[in-house]
Amino acid sequence: MRTLYLIRHAEPEDCGVLLGRTDSLLTARGQLAAAQLSSLRVQTVFSSPLRRAVDTALHLKPPIVLPELAEIDFGQWDGLYWKDIQRRWPDLVAAKEKDWFGVTPPGGEPWDAFVARLERMWPRILAAKAPIAVVAHAAVNSVLSHWLGGPEPLGFHQHYCEVLTFSLPHDRT
Repeated sequence: MRTLYLIRHAEPEDCGVLLGRTDSLLTARGQLAAAQLSSLRVQTVFSSPLRRAVDTALHLKPPIVLPELAEIDFGQWDGLYWKDIQRRWPDLVAAKEKDWFGVTPPGGEPWDAFVARLERMWPRILAAKAPIAVVAHAAVNSVLSHWLGGPEPLGFHQHYCEVLTFSLPHDRT
């Protein structure tokens, strides 16, 4: 079996807001947590292009940056606290809470388009030389984890800098 490590980026400065495409640096605590990843032995590292992911991945080795690994685009909700989103868009939030994947924030990326974006790059990751590390984001990792046998995306939770380990078949397909 081949190993794939699915890693969420370390703690960002903009912690607590809906953080999609907003680029955020790591906190001092995030940098310390990311530095602890250096003991993980990998052959190939893939990263989202967002700084919080790249800065985390660099503690493993220089990553192959894949634009498709960027977090889902939350549109006008990006960078806002959930309570502020609820206050500004109460009807849309109510609809979103009933149909998380079917309702898109204003100017945001539809869930189906997001998943299609991930599907396009997934074969490249599976074909890489193992052990493989993927450093990305909560929504991205929720989908990738599910494809690897993890929970449905809405049931997924991963802490900052948490490493999830999966076994892949030898055949790289």
